[in-house]
Formats: sequence, structure tokens, C-alpha cells
Amino acid sequence: MKKSIFLLLALMAAVISCDKIETDDENKKDATEKNDSIQGNDSIQKIDTLYFSGVLTANASSGDCITPDTKISVNYTDKADSVSITIFKAKLAQRMPAMDIIIPGISVKKEGDVAEISSNNSIPLAMGSEFPAYTVTEFSGFILSDSISFSLKFGKTPTSFAGHIQMQ
Repeated sequence: MKKSIFLLLALMAAVISCDKIETDDENKKDATEKNDSIQGNDSIQKIDTLYFSGVLTANASSGDCITPDTKISVNYTDKADSVSITIFKAKLAQRMPAMDIIIPGISVKKEGDVAEISSNNSIPLAMGSEFPAYTVTEFSGFILSDSISFSLKFGKTPTSFAGHIQMQ
């Protein structure tokens, strides 16, 4: 009886792992197809999400906080006239814990191969809540075919990011 239960569990595990492999392969294929369209002239409108890696610098009152190898994602809306940017494991001060910060409602104006991004009053989200004390102002920057750079203020903290595209 015990042998048949173990056999049944082993078969179930095999079936589940096969399903997982197929799903992972499909996700990789989808990501590859999206990233392949980056090279086109209309890449800003074709891609749902772009990923970048670079340096996040926050000029906090307690001193500069420089975080190399910061990852961000730029998530386009359906009309591609605005984006939200997620900064993964962001630190705005040395003693601040790292957290993912989402900046919604950033407008996009595309001219040729350059997309200008700007916002002057976005309430960031972190840990599932809004942070109005750190309202994003003076947000401005550019997305090129292979890089991004922007500057902003989180509340009173001047912050900047510069990075290059990452293929997923």
C-alpha cells in the first residue's frame, strides 16, 4: 500500500514538473519576442515592459546613497502615452531598507527614436501603499533604444537613475 502511494506521488510530481517546464519555456518565448521588437522604429508602442540595469543615486540629507546594479522596469499603458516605472530594491538613504517603488502616471512623448518621459505630481507606491510624503516631482528623462536616464525628487530627496537595457 505504501509503495502505491509513493508511486502515485512520484507520478503527480512528474506531471507537475512537465507542466512547469512548458510554462517556463512559453514565458521565455514571450519575453524573447517582446525584446526582439526593441530594434524596430515603433518599439515604444510594441513593447509592454522594458527592463534596465544601472545606478540609482539619491542625495539624501544624511548623505548620498549610491546603489549600483539597480534594476528597473518601464511598464507601458495600452496607448503608450504613459508609463509606470518600478525601481526594484531602491534605497533613498543609507539607513533605509531596500524596497520596490512604483512611480505611476509618467507621460511619454515620442520623437523619432527618443521617448521623453516626465511627471510633476506622482504619488509613489511601496509595500502595497501610497507614500504621499514622497510625492514625485520634477521627473524628467529620456528612453533611447538601449538606455534610460531620469532625475526626480522623492519628496525633498533629489534622485537620479542611468542604465542600459537588459534582455530578459
